[in-house]
Amino acid sequence: MLSLRTRLKALTLAAVGAGFVTMAGPATAEVALVFSTHTGPGSISSTQYNAYLDELTKRTNGEVTIKDKFYSQALIKATDQAKGIAQGLADVGYVCVGYSPSLFPLTGMGEMPYLSQHGDSISSALTELYETNADFKAEFERQGLVPIAMDAPSPTIIGVSREIKSADDLKGLKVRAYGELGNIVAKGGGMTPVPMSTAEIATSMQTGVIDGYVGVPLWMPYPENWLSHTKTIVDPGIGTYYSCGLMMSANVYNALSDDVKKVIGEMRREFPAKSIAFVMAGDKATVEAAKKEGVGFYKFTPEEVAAWKERVNQSAMEGEWIKARSTKTNADVAAFFEELKKSVAKHDPQTVYVSSFPAPGN
Repeated sequence: MLSLRTRLKALTLAAVGAGFVTMAGPATAEVALVFSTHTGPGSISSTQYNAYLDELTKRTNGEVTIKDKFYSQALIKATDQAKGIAQGLADVGYVCVGYSPSLFPLTGMGEMPYLSQHGDSISSALTELYETNADFKAEFERQGLVPIAMDAPSPTIIGVSREIKSADDLKGLKVRAYGELGNIVAKGGGMTPVPMSTAEIATSMQTGVIDGYVGVPLWMPYPENWLSHTKTIVDPGIGTYYSCGLMMSANVYNALSDDVKKVIGEMRREFPAKSIAFVMAGDKATVEAAKKEGVGFYKFTPEEVAAWKERVNQSAMEGEWIKARSTKTNADVAAFFEELKKSVAKHDPQTVYVSSFPAPGN
């Protein structure tokens, strides 16, 4: 809920490499926010948004601060984050649209497999379209949300409790899946997808409910403590796969001063470069920790990537996605997707993302 206070409250969030800048100017009445996320406090998604919120406090000269933070679904489940924030259970929080795809048919097109390997390109494209495409902006308005930053996702990996030496070794394994990636691993690799939140992965691997996970970035297994249950981390060449971001309740946003809204707009445009820096640092940390734990790595050969893509039938899949999402919105989904692809292609040459995934033999 929106909370107004008359004095500043110290903020003690960790700020990792975000390049903070302070905006001069007098503070008005302080707005103290409640933050919610389904990920743990050590995840990159949490640390990057803790840093974002810390920077927001500095750049608004204390007009916006944080009252409470809830991690690991302590306040709102992953599947309910969007609605919970809009309803005021939290003021701002981490929303991944794959948990509620019917609410975000246009945003979900950013989760298309094989669209890009560069998360900063995806983040920049979605940020650009939010400011230039009226249908896209309206999608969030209908849900009572304002995206104040969009993640720069790293490509999905597959982590399993078995030794993997080829793509064929993945057949028949049960893996936690996110969004529609379950269909990709089922059609492409003969795996069995099991829908669940990331918060359930560790226990499900311990109890044998699943053999592994897909629909997570390379940075995630280390802070979420999955490495002890993981034998091999696989790069299937699917590319980025999630559209997530920091969302604010529209009611809260609309009550902010024009100066704060201006700062939020500036920070939204700056965020892709900052997000990808966190992602690359997190990728590297997971690789280093995994090597110490004796976890192996396997990268699909170009032939294996092509075989999965052929079985998935990329062209048909794009048509199916557009058709399904067109039933959830009056917007022209096909036209939006073409605009999205053009924007991603425009931003791809400026990417700074470099994967830490070990090359074969390393």
